[in-house]
Order: sequence, then C-alpha cells, then structure tokens
Amino acid sequence: MNFVVKNTTKVGLLDLICPHTCRGCGQLGDVLCECCKKNLIHERQVICPLCKSVLAGNDKNDKVVRCLDCELPFEAVFVGGWKEGLLGDMVKEYKYQAVRKMGDCLAEVLDVAIGDIAVEEEITLIPLPTIGKHIRARGFDHTQDLVKRLAERRGWRWEKGLVRRNSSVQVGADTKSRQKQAREAYMMAKEVDANGVYMLVDDIWTTGASMMAAAEVLRKAGGKRIMAAVVATGRAKDPDEK
Repeated sequence: MNFVVKNTTKVGLLDLICPHTCRGCGQLGDVLCECCKKNLIHERQVICPLCKSVLAGNDKNDKVVRCLDCELPFEAVFVGGWKEGLLGDMVKEYKYQAVRKMGDCLAEVLDVAIGDIAVEEEITLIPLPTIGKHIRARGFDHTQDLVKRLAERRGWRWEKGLVRRNSSVQVGADTKSRQKQAREAYMMAKEVDANGVYMLVDDIWTTGASMMAAAEVLRKAGGKRIMAAVVATGRAKDPDEK
C-alpha cells in the first residue's frame, strides 16, 4: 500500500513542478497539443487486429467494423492504431509510468475509432481486468481508468463485469502460452443481460488471446452481442507475437 501512495504522490508533484510537454512537438502545456492530436487521429486506419490487415483508410464515414476473413467472436472490433511511434509511446507512458493525463488522449483516440455506431440499445463498456500486483505497482488500474474516460466521453455506462481468477503474466509468453493462460484468467463478477450490448476494452491487442477468452466467458454467461475495442495492436512482425 505504501508503494501505491508514493507512486501516485510522485506523479502529482511532478505534474505541478514540471508541466507536461507535447509528446509530438515538444510544446509546453499538455501531453499532446491539439495540432499533434489531430495529426494522430487523421492517420487512423481501420485495422483487423488478428490478421493485421488494413480494412479501410481514415475516412470517418467508413463503416467497416470487422474483418470478414477472420473468425472473431465479436459483432464489431475497433482499433485506435498501430502500437508504434507516437501512439505506442503514449500507451507505454500511460501504462507503465502512470502519466494519467495521457488517458484523456487515449480515450479520445478510442472514441474516434469507434465513431458512430448504429446500435439502438445502450452499450455497456467492460474493461479487461488488470492483475492486482500491476495495479499496486503502477498506482492505478490503467484499463479501468481508460474505460471511465471513454464512458464519460460517449455517455455510456461501464461496469467491472469481469474479474481475474489468477495472476498469470502474459508479457513475453508465446501464443500458445497466452491462449492457455487467458482461458483460465477470467470469470464474471455480475449477472449478464442477455439483451444487452457489451464492449470489451483493453489497451493492447497482441495475440488477442485475452480479448477472445473474455468474450467466451461473457458469452457463456449469456451475453449475445459483444464488441471489442483496443487502443493499439502490434503488427505481424511484433516480437511479442510468436
């Protein structure tokens, strides 16, 4: 507990003493200036996180929401961009260095990626749960924080629908190990509305094992309409994807 207090206090003090600078151009004031933010969002592509295909360009009117060549257990999949360059660095700072201000920018990236959805029912956002020791080390649950920000932007509800059954760590594991760990990782914490629309949210899609395992748990609990959204995905050559 002491580590968490020290970590969060340190971040708060640094924000006061050392104001943020834009990670794109270095301008003083915020983690990403409006100009660099527009450039980042403008470069957005519609990506299949499984086969890594680019399905469409950055036209905000594109309605492509899933790859027809891949068998995914989702009604729609939304990806903010590639886990590289500016976006990749932003995710790392937010996740590992507790730069919480970055959460607003990443939530906006996801918001734009999701765009206009032709769904009449209310959508419920569900964060993929973070391992407890990572929350303690970082001082906050970055995925839950991201979901809160996204829910506020879109006026949607969110809930901690999933909880961890174990504390297995997937970083550095190969695909088969990730899939095995993911199948044993989650359980439902709340009753599922069979008529509801759910969107699972995570920061990174590496092999997709975690997201698809979470979808399977949600579906077995009665969920019928399930979507997915991630901030970024690695390319096929990503060394983590073995």
